[in-house]
Amino acid sequence: MRHSLEDKQGYVDELSSSLEEGRRLVQGRGQLMGTILMEAKGIDGQLLLLEDGIRIKRWEKTEYLARGLKGDKVIPYSQISSIEFRKAGMLANGCIQFLLLGERKSKEGAGNATLSENTVMFKPAQQPAFDRIKTAIETKMAVAKTAAVRVTVPRVAPQTIPYIDELEKLASLRDRGVITDDEFTAKKRQILGI
Repeated sequence: MRHSLEDKQGYVDELSSSLEEGRRLVQGRGQLMGTILMEAKGIDGQLLLLEDGIRIKRWEKTEYLARGLKGDKVIPYSQISSIEFRKAGMLANGCIQFLLLGERKSKEGAGNATLSENTVMFKPAQQPAFDRIKTAIETKMAVAKTAAVRVTVPRVAPQTIPYIDELEKLASLRDRGVITDDEFTAKKRQILGI
């Protein structure tokens, strides 16, 4: 059986698509992963900027234990309420933490923030990448917030003023000669309350 050139190209395209989906599944550990727009590698994980959200990837098994076996996490931009950012210093690592809608800010200090599954820690040398990705995430959050506001604002139909209809009927009667100009003016003043 001979296959046409179009059939062969179709098979190649199908195989390429299947390989790409497999690559995305492997990268996302079983979850489809969108195109990576930006990334920042930290001490205890990697922060990926995707089109619709962020992905926090963990690669160390000890990190799974420290974070309660939560593993990788995807957070849509619309669910992020704020970003806590601590710069890295000479003696301390920095961190970026994402607070989600309905979640309270931790009052226990930086120690507990580092245990949060929504936190990635970084060294001073890694900070520029985290500065850039933080700015990009804030931009995406603003766009998501604007889109949500546009969707939730109800459109109000313009209200007609009740006396407008009466005045239009009155003008029609005057134009057809049913009432005089004086009668029209007197009735108009009565309707408008002048």
